[in-house]
Amino acid sequence: MRFFHGLLIVLGCGVGAISAAEPAGKVIRESWDAAFLDGEKSGHFHTTIRELTRGGQTIITTTRELELSVRRQGQIATIKAQTGDEESPDGKLLGVWMTQMLGTNVQVKLSGRVVGGMLKDTLEGSSVPGNKVEREIKIPDDTLTFSGEETLLKTRKAKPGDRLSYRLFEPFANTVVRVEVAVKDWEKVPLNGVIRVLLRVEAKPEKIEGVQLPSQTLWYDEDYNLVLSQGEIPGLGELTLRRTTEREAKAPLGKLRDLGDLSIVLDKPIADAHRTRKVVYRVNFAKDMEDTANIFSVGDDRQEIQNATERSLELHVTAVRIPPKKPSNELISKEYLASNFFITSDDELVRKHAKAAVGTENDPWLKSKAIERWVKQNMKPMVFTEAMAPADHVARTLTGDCTEFAMLAAAMCRAQGIPSRTAIGAVYYLDRGQAKLGYHMWTEVLVRGQWLAIDATLGYGSVGPAHVKITDASWHDVRSMLPLMPVMRVMSGKPRMEVLRVERD
Repeated sequence: MRFFHGLLIVLGCGVGAISAAEPAGKVIRESWDAAFLDGEKSGHFHTTIRELTRGGQTIITTTRELELSVRRQGQIATIKAQTGDEESPDGKLLGVWMTQMLGTNVQVKLSGRVVGGMLKDTLEGSSVPGNKVEREIKIPDDTLTFSGEETLLKTRKAKPGDRLSYRLFEPFANTVVRVEVAVKDWEKVPLNGVIRVLLRVEAKPEKIEGVQLPSQTLWYDEDYNLVLSQGEIPGLGELTLRRTTEREAKAPLGKLRDLGDLSIVLDKPIADAHRTRKVVYRVNFAKDMEDTANIFSVGDDRQEIQNATERSLELHVTAVRIPPKKPSNELISKEYLASNFFITSDDELVRKHAKAAVGTENDPWLKSKAIERWVKQNMKPMVFTEAMAPADHVARTLTGDCTEFAMLAAAMCRAQGIPSRTAIGAVYYLDRGQAKLGYHMWTEVLVRGQWLAIDATLGYGSVGPAHVKITDASWHDVRSMLPLMPVMRVMSGKPRMEVLRVERD
């Protein structure tokens, strides 16, 4: 019932092999699921349940291997991840693990044990030794394991009309999530060329960070075996998992849609968009949206939302290109200066690059612009085998897309004592004459109390109204992709935008 990995594909996926050790023990159940995006074969899931003995205690382990592919700018980007858990024979969660590719030879590994109702886990990156964070998470008694989730209906002897609720630990978000389940009715469903009578079930996870996670529709056979599931992944389309054989699950990929067109369409071009002073956009959503007055970032001087309804809003975006003349007395939160798992500003090579970029410059805004210029000149763009790689890894490869450019620039700024964060939103571009806003990440720095934007991917020295901001993140104490959830919320509304007014200097 877990579709949350769909968000990771939107970000771009690392290509490489998972090197996690295979758990020992006797295989007691195994299954394969073929994965389809909008009807095209895109990958597979492999689930293995084993029984083993450790310290005289019987342990049940469940391992799920995920491989999903999309096409980006003509390149195949593949997410490979392995998740798993351990449970007691009575279904109590004992431990969890996850290995996920973030780039070439870059893995993020999560592992944890449940002790006294608390999950004590560690997230560690493989690119540079020592880059890890630890956390404690309360695990409620009704938290299900992987196998417990799949056998829930059979355990509860569910029937049409029943409503169930449970919680699970979701490793991709590194948090506990509640799921509401509605058991519908038996219905005829075409499956593998045969009409089957299956039990329809609808599962809806709770919101995380104010963002509704994707819902799923699932179909079970008369023995409560899950055989089919479907759900809409914002930006990707409909993801279908179909229980099948290993051979069919590993069948060749279909005609994958190119996510290069994953963007917001504008009604007309904006001349010299990146040099413009102000643009007023009207954003129209394909469905009713909640809290549209806060769906785009409005916490700084760049953006303002007006005339918001459930289906539309006006977004006023103004360029802020220079800091105030006088410094601010406002205290700076340490989270924007400290090194963390993703913005590894204390890494030796990151600090070396930062020093080379700024030279003898002392002014923080000029230093920030020098760092933007250095990253633009030294990084190799458009490498989609990288995805949210930590800055210490990027400092060594100097490859990636906008996420790597933004992370490295933010880390280099912090290495020079400049508070920084990443901004996530969309940026203007022309696609064969069609004006669009493509989903994008850039860097913001705090200079004399004013947040100012730089974009090392473009290297213009500042950011104007051609950048539409959805959210920002310091990445402090973060062990997952949760800061990117607001982007998923915007994408779920399938927005289109009109250019109402352009103001020039």
